[in-house]
Amino acid sequence: MKNKKLFAVLIVVLLALVGGGVWFYHDQTTVPKGWVDRTLATEMSEPDNKLSNPFFLRFEKNQAYLVARANGSLDSKKSGLNQEIQRAFSKRGKDLPEAGEQVKLGRVKTEKIKNGYKIHTRKVTFIFKKTSRGDYRSQDGTYWQFTPKE
Repeated sequence: MKNKKLFAVLIVVLLALVGGGVWFYHDQTTVPKGWVDRTLATEMSEPDNKLSNPFFLRFEKNQAYLVARANGSLDSKKSGLNQEIQRAFSKRGKDLPEAGEQVKLGRVKTEKIKNGYKIHTRKVTFIFKKTSRGDYRSQDGTYWQFTPKE
């Protein structure tokens, strides 16, 4: 009888610990301070956008989403970042993402680097360096700037 009570208490404690760990993991903020519920956008024009499409990169507390702003062009440069983004959208079997198409990049892991951040997700890794004009430049030379807060 005493062993059954001890066993029941042990099970309850273990379930509480596991539940607390899962809650902490899902509630933890992993994006840079000030980036939560914010959106980075690429330029629509070619000189400042080296990707196949113009994109929005939306951050939540610990997740990131990539949204195509307009239809893409096949004559873009074949940068490593562009290829990672194309693979993230490729599960639908299309060559280029269409306007409005969104993909969940997954949980964000942030690493602070000199003048910027390295943003790791399950599908794409971005290296953002802050420029003198206040926006960010990714590893392929594409400029990203925050959209106005709503």
